[in-house]
Amino acid sequence: MSDTLPDLEDLYDPEHVARVRRRHQRAFAWEPQGWIPLGIHVVNPAHMSGLEYEQWLEPEPFFEAQYRVLRDTLAVGSDLLPVVAINHLGDAVISSMFGAQQFMPDTMGATLQDVGPTPLPVFSNTEQVAQLEEPSLDAGIVPHVERMLVYYRQRLPQWVHVVAPMPTGPFTMAMELRGSDFLLDLKDSPQSCHKLIELCTRLQAQVELKFRALTDESLTEHVTNFGILGVGLRLGEDSMVNLSPSMIREFCQPAFALTNSLCGGEGHIHFCSLIHSRFAHIYPALAALEEVSVVSSQFAWEYYEEHLEELRGRLAVESFYGDSYQYVCAKYGSFAAWAEQFVPRFKDESGLVLYCQVESVEEGQRVWDAWQQAHEI
Repeated sequence: MSDTLPDLEDLYDPEHVARVRRRHQRAFAWEPQGWIPLGIHVVNPAHMSGLEYEQWLEPEPFFEAQYRVLRDTLAVGSDLLPVVAINHLGDAVISSMFGAQQFMPDTMGATLQDVGPTPLPVFSNTEQVAQLEEPSLDAGIVPHVERMLVYYRQRLPQWVHVVAPMPTGPFTMAMELRGSDFLLDLKDSPQSCHKLIELCTRLQAQVELKFRALTDESLTEHVTNFGILGVGLRLGEDSMVNLSPSMIREFCQPAFALTNSLCGGEGHIHFCSLIHSRFAHIYPALAALEEVSVVSSQFAWEYYEEHLEELRGRLAVESFYGDSYQYVCAKYGSFAAWAEQFVPRFKDESGLVLYCQVESVEEGQRVWDAWQQAHEI
């Protein structure tokens, strides 16, 4: 560790951490608590200065950047668990196990998870999938990731969760390995598609458990890369938005059930929603699945706002990250103005956990103060 890195112990408040855990648990269990959990990540772009993707498998520079992000985030004291996560590898871990080449972006995003290596397709036809065997658990970049995790764990207090790269949803990974033709394969060669999706499911679960054994993380409790205490392994299933509800049931539901059985939990599924693309058809499709208890999406708070009666007690929501913070600031004039109308309406409900990102401790403290004040209205 760099000698210039400040200590973290002065910012550790075990009572606050315990309170955050309860808030997440109660929200996802639909237990009213008079409070909507809000996490505030402080990601100062200056901390990412000098990071390049040429260093992507070296732990030292990324550790120092994430360490500084953690300290700034702890200084605000919002509803987040203390986490340092390896968030810059995109979907490279599982895809690399199949030998996928990685297309590297030109620049490093300030938030690390905004961009990452993009795997190039490995399979050109379904016959290759039909003959596929499961890769070794030491294949691809797995040994490099293990070295990163050990490096992080040895240099952080035990009260900080060290979280492995974000788990990729099995359908999304299968589509990345095959390319966009995978959508045609769903109709033309469904059995090969099922095989590849199941293989990706098992690999993701096995690798996740393998990584957790290195970081002393619980094998049954799920802390996400973003400091949220989830109800299961949070799967990034972005490509699912290309499917109809019936195809989600056919090709994704078995994978979600298998993930839950291998890793424990009730199902925590992410898909991206953007300012121009909300993909509202996904919510009722997931709400119909017993294997999913939490949906995670940037603008899911809007769907919650409009469809609470349909979601209540069935599908909890994790949301507000990505463009949502800037969106409400622009639409309402300020975060505080939005919070003053949103919080009084929903603070006595449940089923909602929010988090956002700001660029300075000072901005984070203003957001946190506004959130607390909105709960007093």
